[in-house]
Amino acid sequence: MKQGIKNLLEPKLLLGIAFGYTLLITLALLLPITGGPNIDIPFADKILHLAINAGLFVVWASYLFSRNTKAKKPPTLALLFGCIFIYGILIEVIQENLIPTRGADFFDVVANVCGLILGSFVVKMSKKFIY
Repeated sequence: MKQGIKNLLEPKLLLGIAFGYTLLITLALLLPITGGPNIDIPFADKILHLAINAGLFVVWASYLFSRNTKAKKPPTLALLFGCIFIYGILIEVIQENLIPTRGADFFDVVANVCGLILGSFVVKMSKKFIY
């Protein structure tokens, strides 16, 4: 007996999770960096951007499809992809212009897009559980 996420969680709870996750990563990406630990993992920052965006896509797709089963899946996913892509660019612009200890990086945007592609793949592969 398989139950999808939409059957296990109410849309309001998923909306809360989606907003909470978005707020958490927004704060984490916009707080100034002050003497944090030095991580010696190659491309750790890019891997983090990839994971954050993949998670963001999956969480919001889960909410959208739990709320509206009549939504056309491919256009909805494309719109979600575009919104999160723009969100990532806005974060980079804000980091560059308003946060003195942070800066914009083109490769962060590339990692964000790779994360969105990964998130899209996860949603497509788990569609029987998400919607």
